[in-house]
Amino acid sequence: MRPLYSESGKQTSLRSDFIYAFFMVLGVTCIIVTIIDCYMVYVRNTRMLEKNAGSTMERAVKTLAQPLWHYDVDFIRTFADILANDRSLVHLEVFDEQGKTLVVKDRTGDAPATARIRWELDRTVSYNGKGIGRVVMTFTNSDVWRLTQQMIFSDLAIMFSALFAVLGTTWILLNRQILKPLGVMEKAFHRISAGDYSRRVRLRKNNELSVIAHEFNTMVEQVALRDSRIRESETNYRNLVEGTTDIIFRTNLDGCLVYMNQNFEKWTGFHVTDFLGVPFFELLASGYGSDDFEQLKQGAFEGRTNLHEIQLIKADGSLIHMELNITIQKDFDGSSMGAMGIARDITRRKHSEDELRKYEQMVAASSDCMWLVDRALSMQAVNKAYLLATRRDRYELINRPVAEVLGEPLFAEHVKPYLEACLLGKNVRHRAWVGFPKRGLRFVDFTFYPSFDAAGAVSGVVVNERDLTEQKTLETKLQQSQKMEAIGTLAGGIAHDFNNILGGIIGYAEMIEMFDVEGNDRVAVRIEHILKGAYRARELVDQILTFSRHGEQEKSQLSLSPIVKESLKFLRASIPSTIRICEKIDCPDDAVVANATQVHQVLMNLCTNASYAMHERGGTLTVSLCNVDVDSDQAWGLSGVLPGPHVQLSVADTGPGIEPEVIDRIFDPFFTTKQTGDGTGMGLAVVHGIVKHFNGAVTVTSVPGEGAAFHVLIPACPDAGETVTEEARVTMSRGRGKILFVDDEEELVSFSSEILSHLGYDVAAETSSIRARRRFMQDPDAFDLVITDQTMPEMTGFDLALEVMAVRPELPVVLCTGFSSSRLEEEARAAGIRCFMKKPIGARQLADLVSRVLRREPVA
Repeated sequence: MRPLYSESGKQTSLRSDFIYAFFMVLGVTCIIVTIIDCYMVYVRNTRMLEKNAGSTMERAVKTLAQPLWHYDVDFIRTFADILANDRSLVHLEVFDEQGKTLVVKDRTGDAPATARIRWELDRTVSYNGKGIGRVVMTFTNSDVWRLTQQMIFSDLAIMFSALFAVLGTTWILLNRQILKPLGVMEKAFHRISAGDYSRRVRLRKNNELSVIAHEFNTMVEQVALRDSRIRESETNYRNLVEGTTDIIFRTNLDGCLVYMNQNFEKWTGFHVTDFLGVPFFELLASGYGSDDFEQLKQGAFEGRTNLHEIQLIKADGSLIHMELNITIQKDFDGSSMGAMGIARDITRRKHSEDELRKYEQMVAASSDCMWLVDRALSMQAVNKAYLLATRRDRYELINRPVAEVLGEPLFAEHVKPYLEACLLGKNVRHRAWVGFPKRGLRFVDFTFYPSFDAAGAVSGVVVNERDLTEQKTLETKLQQSQKMEAIGTLAGGIAHDFNNILGGIIGYAEMIEMFDVEGNDRVAVRIEHILKGAYRARELVDQILTFSRHGEQEKSQLSLSPIVKESLKFLRASIPSTIRICEKIDCPDDAVVANATQVHQVLMNLCTNASYAMHERGGTLTVSLCNVDVDSDQAWGLSGVLPGPHVQLSVADTGPGIEPEVIDRIFDPFFTTKQTGDGTGMGLAVVHGIVKHFNGAVTVTSVPGEGAAFHVLIPACPDAGETVTEEARVTMSRGRGKILFVDDEEELVSFSSEILSHLGYDVAAETSSIRARRRFMQDPDAFDLVITDQTMPEMTGFDLALEVMAVRPELPVVLCTGFSSSRLEEEARAAGIRCFMKKPIGARQLADLVSRVLRREPVA
């Protein structure tokens, strides 16, 4: 067996220890057994000697009884010699009855030195009951020691043989059952101690040693597993430390570097070995010192979060932004042994943070409401615009379900379907009128963008909510403007055709009235009714043209009563039959400075709102016009109104009225209580703006459940004069001159030629502007006046007038049109056209016009 090391450090082995112990045990056993055997043999021999001595004495007494009786000295001597052969008997003496010594045998001097114990036997010899002598014997223990030695030697031989046999057998068994397995275990232990954990102790016997071997094998497996884990942990740790992109370092208690991984060289370009033993703060950019590092360590001691941004110097002098984390290293007893730090390159993160900060500023500065929703449809983030729009705090919204934030109806209709579609990875857009709990009805453009996590999976939805109410309203106004422009264009065409029709009707009716009804009152009355209707139709067409005309609306002095009555006539056809119109006009002084079209627009807007308020149950729409006097106190409460006489236009309904909480907002642009698509919220705002333009004011009174009334105050002014509603009865004077009359309507050409010829004029009539030009160019000086329609195929009347005046600039030209813009009138007057006449033109008007133009009189 291999020598093992004891705690004292001396080499030893179990086998040598066993041999040494074997001989020690053997020696001690032999000594003890020998001593015990000696003692026992000695005692036994002593007792045997004593017994033999007594037996010898008894035999001698019996044998010498008769010789002493007969006094046979020879026999006695012979018998004494025989007894003297006993080596333990050293003295024999026989006495007769008188005490005379008969035989003496003394060998006391011949006794060996070992015969230390002696004992005497003195017996009386009797014969027939009478004492006849005495025998004295002295014995020694010399034979006892001899016999004892002989017996001890034989016993020791047997004992040693037995002991050797037992111990040999024990040694064989011990060697086989213990020492050999221990040798196997020792070899295994030696291999395992060398790191070979694959070695196992295999014992054939199933005993305590096999149990120990099994437990040892289990322990080895555990140690091997633990060692494997330690090695794996060490490998992982080393791979982690060396494989990470971070700089990992350790310092001693003085802050000097004792270890750095290779990333230091990668990031800075310096060699690690050049900085071992150097204080860590010397690696940092200027502005950092030992005090800063001590504060970091102190923070680590106190358990504070120790993330700090630092800047490391590179070999080329540039700087790296790093995030430093300092922890304190402690040994097994808890004592501090230094600091460990991890420095992470955050240069990209700093750039990303700068970019993110820019994006955050962009999102924060955006006027659009933006919010982020996770896959569970809960609010995760909102921008400032959303908080301002909803007038809510951020903590009220974050991590709350979107359905709870927006309200279930709004969420279910306008948000949930699009969020679900967007979570599938699609960009979704939705535009609609949405009724918000706090913001009211708004037209919103929702754009839903999927938000992706680092793995590219959809993690949520970014919602961009843009309020397009103003844009939508402007679009509606633009569409309305375009409609009105289309209506204006259509009205121009209608007016042109209708005015041509009216021109023929009015012209021929007036000719009948002037020339053919004399003495026939019934026909005169009927013609008068025809003319009134024609005049009324002409005014209606003019009203349509005025209402549909675009451009700057100029104010002029006018009378409100006719405009109100005319507007109500238009209104009757556009409101439900369940609404009754009550007209109350009692205004002697109804002259104001305003614009007729805008007054009409104000009245129509107010009446339309009143009609909408009663469209479900019906009711009464009351329109009144009266004079009121505004005093100083009243004027003070009406912004922009001066004290004095005013004309008050009132529109009242019997609808549900206006709620008190919204009555202060009804004149705000885009504010409306109507359903989506029923209104833009601009009607009352337009009314307010127009009335302010008239230097007036508009007020509202309302009782919920009873209705509402709007009152428009416009400053009164002197009389606007009488409104001429039918053709003035002018005296048609006769005249002379040649007139070129051009119109594409044959009826107008026919009646105009007839009336002018009847008055003495020479009329050259044409229904084509091209033929009229050709006819004029044949003899330009033959004509005294040119009357032409504006709207004609091939060439307009304006172009014809320009060509005519190019030949004869002084020739008067009258341009007639059923519909024209103010720009055309300005261009015509600038070109030198004498008169601009609106169709339809009656016979009297035509006669008066021709007479004035030819006499060079001014024409209105």
